[in-house]
Amino acid sequence: MSRTIFITATDTSAGKSWLTTSLVQALLHQQQRAVALKPVACGFDGHGNNEDVSALLAAQGLEGANAINLYRLAMPAAPALAAAAEGVAIEPARLVAWCRERTADFDVCLLEGVGGLMVPLTDDYLVSDWISDMPEAEVWLVIGCRLGAINHALLTLARLESMDRTPSHIFINAVEPGDNVRLEATQQALLPFVASGCQIHTLAHGQALNGLPD
Repeated sequence: MSRTIFITATDTSAGKSWLTTSLVQALLHQQQRAVALKPVACGFDGHGNNEDVSALLAAQGLEGANAINLYRLAMPAAPALAAAAEGVAIEPARLVAWCRERTADFDVCLLEGVGGLMVPLTDDYLVSDWISDMPEAEVWLVIGCRLGAINHALLTLARLESMDRTPSHIFINAVEPGDNVRLEATQQALLPFVASGCQIHTLAHGQALNGLPD
């Protein structure tokens, strides 16, 4: 049975791409049939390059963004704003169908979201709606361990709980080297608010995942 994991975060630049890239690389090294997708990405340069998409492609030995990406937008902004600026219409039904089609032939599929839960993909469709439309996917939450992390984490967890989509794993990620000293305190502050059965992990700056956590 295939396993689909939707990787979301408390905010942009929290470490979703780092975690997704290191995990798919580890899974492929273990000879597992795995794929990592970035269905929606913003911030492509004039040469059609995006740092996150490029890292995911390299980790999987793939070429061409079409292999892992559906909507590519130039403006480094929320997808709804970037799409409007380019006259592009993000279609939720097409997005969900594309994700399911691309995951069908793999044992593990990692879906990397964009920004946090409340980022708009269209005028009336948020990342949280995307997650709701994929009930088969377990949710992993990445928390950028920096100033404001606890507030952002609790707001995100409350939203996920209201959706009945409590994350199975939470990763507190040190975004910068100096954030390593915040990891333990942040973890301890969040523990009373983490649902039973949800595992919480800390990632020092630059620490990679070596495989799927138990």
